[in-house]
Formats: sequence, C-alpha cells, structure tokens
Amino acid sequence: MRVSMVLLLLCLSSVHLHRAVDQLVVGDEQTEFTQSQIEELKKQYAGLEGSVDSTELSAEEPVRRKVAFSYASGLKGSLGPCNKEVIVPFHKKITDVGNAFNPMTGVFTAPLRGVYYFRFNLYGSSYFYSLAACLYKNHEKILDVTKSPRGWYKYVVGGATLLLRKGDHVYVKLKRKSQIHDDNENHCTFSGFLLFPM
Repeated sequence: MRVSMVLLLLCLSSVHLHRAVDQLVVGDEQTEFTQSQIEELKKQYAGLEGSVDSTELSAEEPVRRKVAFSYASGLKGSLGPCNKEVIVPFHKKITDVGNAFNPMTGVFTAPLRGVYYFRFNLYGSSYFYSLAACLYKNHEKILDVTKSPRGWYKYVVGGATLLLRKGDHVYVKLKRKSQIHDDNENHCTFSGFLLFPM
C-alpha cells in the first residue's frame, strides 16, 4: 500500500489535473479523483516521506572507526645480534590514523574487534648474522621468516590477516642471533590497518 501510494505521488510531478472534470491523467490512463482525495494523498505522502528518511537513517551502518599505521624503524645502523628475541622498535612515523600503534614499545593494540592486515619488511646487511623475525599476536607466533647470512641487501617480508579482539597485541620480534640494518631510507617498516569491524 505504502509503495503504491509513494509511486502514485512520485508520478504527480508529471501529471496534469483537468480541473473541469477532476481527472488525473497519468500517461494515457485517466483516473477520476476528487480534489479532496488528491489533498489527502499529498498529506499521506508527506507523512511517508518522513518515515522513509528515519528508516534509512536507522538502517545506516554506524560510523566506522578508522585504523591504519605505517612506521619505519628509525634506526641509523644495526640492531642485534641479541641473546634473546626482542621486539623490533619502529619509532619513525609514516602514517598513524587511530593512534593504535605505540612507537615507544613497537606494539599495536587493537582498538576494536575486527579483521586487520599486517605487513613488515626487514633489511639485513651482515655476512655473519641471519635475518630472522616473527610476527606475534599476543604471545602466539603467527609466522616466521628467515634468511641466512649472504652479505648485503637481503630482505625478509611477512604479512598476515588476523581476527583480533579489542586489546589484542601485534608486534614483530627479531629472533636471537639475528641482525637488521636501517638508515634514513626506511628499509625496515611495520604497517597495518583495519579491514572491517566484526
């Protein structure tokens, strides 16, 4: 009923009312309406218009929180080798929307439950030490990437899509007896962003 009334009223803009016989002409069809019926339809249409707007507003998705970060290590030289695994510091901000990454600790903290994507690039330049790192979610190792020492210009890259609860932590750890190198070219980076909330 509502839909047919709305359609009828939408057609009113292209309709001619012949006042002498009170006929409504829509295309080739003629339908007789009294002036009071037309006024009543207009009132009903005005009431429907408001209810359609409020329905559309309640059906809209709530405003989504935006979360995205990208940091470089900020190192001017090497980190490692260490006797134990250490969280790789990423101090140099490239982008930080949502302030969910802590550059002092190198740890991302999920501000809301959702699916996130993370990626890291690490650069090594040693003939003696491997280039090995792991991506962690809280205390769980998600992935491990390793390159044996072969000299200059080696990279390891890792990435994963993770379902996180609010408060979960994600970080990159350098494995023991490994070494990374960086300079102002930002070879070592850690990035992540919210794909969608859950």
